[in-house]
Amino acid sequence: MRPPADDTEQGDDSDESTRIDPAEAFAALSDPLRVDILRALSTVHRESGREPVGFAALRRRVDVRDSGRFRYHLNELRDHFVRNVEGGYRLTNTGLEVVAAMIAGTYTDRASLGPGALDSDCPVCHSPAVAVYENGRCTVTCERDHPLFGWTLPPATTADATLSEVVSLAELFARQAIERGLAGVCPKCSTPVDPAVVVDPDDTTDGPTPGLRVACDTCGARLVGPVGFCLLVDPVVAAFYRRHDRPLDERHVWEPAFVTDDDTVSVAETDPVRVDVTVSLDDESLAVTVDDEGTVFVRDDN
Repeated sequence: MRPPADDTEQGDDSDESTRIDPAEAFAALSDPLRVDILRALSTVHRESGREPVGFAALRRRVDVRDSGRFRYHLNELRDHFVRNVEGGYRLTNTGLEVVAAMIAGTYTDRASLGPGALDSDCPVCHSPAVAVYENGRCTVTCERDHPLFGWTLPPATTADATLSEVVSLAELFARQAIERGLAGVCPKCSTPVDPAVVVDPDDTTDGPTPGLRVACDTCGARLVGPVGFCLLVDPVVAAFYRRHDRPLDERHVWEPAFVTDDDTVSVAETDPVRVDVTVSLDDESLAVTVDDEGTVFVRDDN
């Protein structure tokens, strides 16, 4: 049986012997006609899968009468965004990604929602949590402006969605990014990264505060948060919450005490970093340790 796979054909771009300069690649998208060609090929892809479309049929879809002009712009997209194969043309994997970004409105659309109150309280001051979506980012604070959560979302994801639904989707994306980062994969570009739990030696106000840091040297993406983020996606911690009829994935990411309450977290060692965290629900506690790579271990004192 063929294993599950996404809808892109691996190896479609494998014959490229050299990397194209990013500026050159995006310059190829500077003409509206070329964008129309990519959109038309995307429509063919949705309708027919990986079946190529012939030159004449593609030109009719884009509605360009001048054959020479159309061929020129199509050739400007070839190799990197469009592949000329037996039977016609189809999008490369990169072309599919570019069209997906266009449809999502990642670089073009603008949307806004809120501000609006959520069914949640600030763990710092207990005032109502307030969310807003603007300029591609979902931000949650409280009425006293304590920062609680923030994540980017493409505008298309907010279409016909309530503010609460946008927040839930942002939290889903955040959890997925944490899982990927802890697995050593950049949440943005999928290149290898090294997750790390770090302690700021200059933070001496209430003792050193440990945090999770994932930095990608390839695309520059950064994932920064409290060490409690490691527990948010840990199966043992999730099972502990389920035993108490409080599914962790149904709680806002800023609500668990191990995310926001420094009293539940203590730095046991600094070289290498080792952080002890106590998770308490009702009359039961779960003691775990987080190592310098973000891996969660159950402590022997449970």
